[in-house]
Amino acid sequence: MNRRNFLSTLGATYVAGNLSYSMEPKDDKSVIFIFLSGGISAIDFINPVPDAPLEVRSNRGAIKIHNGEVIGGDFINLAKQSKDWTFVRSYHHRDNNHESATYWSMTGEPNFRSKEDNWPSYGSMVSNQRGFSNKGVPTYVQTQRITGDGPAWLGAGHMGYRTDLQGIENLKPKFTKGQLRRRLNITDAIEKNKNHLPKEWVDLREKGVDVIYGQAAAALNLDKEPAVDKYSAKTSTFGRDCLLARRLVQAGSSFVTVTNGGWDMHQGISQGFERKAPELDTILSVLINDLKEQGLLDKTLIVVTSEFSRTFKINRDAGRDHMSSCNSLLFAGGGFDHGNVIGKTNATANEVVEDEFSPKDLAWTLGNYFGMNKELVLHDHVNRPRPMFQDAKVII
Repeated sequence: MNRRNFLSTLGATYVAGNLSYSMEPKDDKSVIFIFLSGGISAIDFINPVPDAPLEVRSNRGAIKIHNGEVIGGDFINLAKQSKDWTFVRSYHHRDNNHESATYWSMTGEPNFRSKEDNWPSYGSMVSNQRGFSNKGVPTYVQTQRITGDGPAWLGAGHMGYRTDLQGIENLKPKFTKGQLRRRLNITDAIEKNKNHLPKEWVDLREKGVDVIYGQAAAALNLDKEPAVDKYSAKTSTFGRDCLLARRLVQAGSSFVTVTNGGWDMHQGISQGFERKAPELDTILSVLINDLKEQGLLDKTLIVVTSEFSRTFKINRDAGRDHMSSCNSLLFAGGGFDHGNVIGKTNATANEVVEDEFSPKDLAWTLGNYFGMNKELVLHDHVNRPRPMFQDAKVII
């Protein structure tokens, strides 16, 4: 999408979409939502059940955290930082298909049959309720695309801004702000005489100018960022995206998604974790420390999850297959007390036995964090009322 289409799309969809939100954010809270694509094995990540039979328990070992509980043996830094984390072992749903399970995890709603986005993502919901940032950065940003991360019936004005190469290119001005302002003044004069464009279009166009000439371009420019090496941002896509997420919430974005793929380990799961886990462990640790140093951790909630987990028994290919009955969910920051392990599973970690949570509970947890009302009802493109949190039971 080029710059002209980018601004035009924003304008058109703003007029067509849901207009029930305020134009300014209520406060400076933010979320960095990290999605471990492919289905990370909870047994090898946060619930290693070291006393289970050999064919069940993680062959990656287990490591103690501060309260005597254990997590996967690869996660040395997470164990050291365990007072900063909440580990949820009882989060689950009932979908073992990658695409639809990811959709459920990103929206709080199941989507077993439809190939269409029929429910807005968490980020789009936040965009709808908070409006555009008054700091010249998009409210909702996607560092990479994730299934189900779109706006659905909220309208394309609540799509996340993509930080891929085209998204970064769109933020590079082709001429000075003064030149642009003169062109916009001419456009305003023409449109004033025609008197047919709604005020929302004009407001949105100004927001587009604010994004291009505001802090967004600076936030996405890592040339002078001192933490590049700390995040291994030149060699690790995950590290770069986590660093961009920190810079974006620092600049004023409210919801930033990050993905780390490669966890679909039907074969050789031990070798897979040996290859993948050190990067995840290191970058999550770096992100927490960096947010602390920047004074951002108390107002930035980190969420880490996956579409599902993997079977409790090792298969004949030394891997694990899909299993949605016990997933992984982690929280850090956001001004909450952490250092907890929430929920229990049975001895083979394939069934929740205490403190059951669903994706709808995660949706309500995020909505409550941003100050939304549990009775919130939005209207879709044909004006049908849509209760956003009606099936949620609790805040996790």
